[in-house]
Amino acid sequence: MRNKKGEIYVTVCVFMLIIFMIFSAVFTFASAISLIKVQESNTEIVFDSFVANNSILIFNNIKMGKNATDHVNTANYTHMLTEFCSLSKNGARYYSYDDEGHEKFNITEPVIGFLEENQLELVVTYTMSVPIRFSGLTVATAVIPVRITSELRSKN
Repeated sequence: MRNKKGEIYVTVCVFMLIIFMIFSAVFTFASAISLIKVQESNTEIVFDSFVANNSILIFNNIKMGKNATDHVNTANYTHMLTEFCSLSKNGARYYSYDDEGHEKFNITEPVIGFLEENQLELVVTYTMSVPIRFSGLTVATAVIPVRITSELRSKN
């Protein structure tokens, strides 16, 4: 005769483990999405400030037929972004770390350009990489292209 009194606990433990793994995956995904949205929002704030600060120079370039950001100090934008978002540069990428020194995300060098000819509509693009961790190990990396636009329009 077999004693079957303890077998039900194994089944319950397996089901609980599966449920906790699903919750863990959902929470990891939600935190990655939240991190991406916060970084996009921070980038938009800095980019709008950059465009507003340089609007006279950009508008004068457009009036003279120079539809380029050559005379605009784009290094100033990256400096503003690194200060605002607490990023550190390493090579051609900018990194964000958590309190324990683990990488939260990294972005490529932002590229600024005009969205439309002879308009004060600028766009900044970069690629954001977010490592997905499980139990302290990086299991995957989510790569997200980011595109933020900023425009100034006349109220006429």
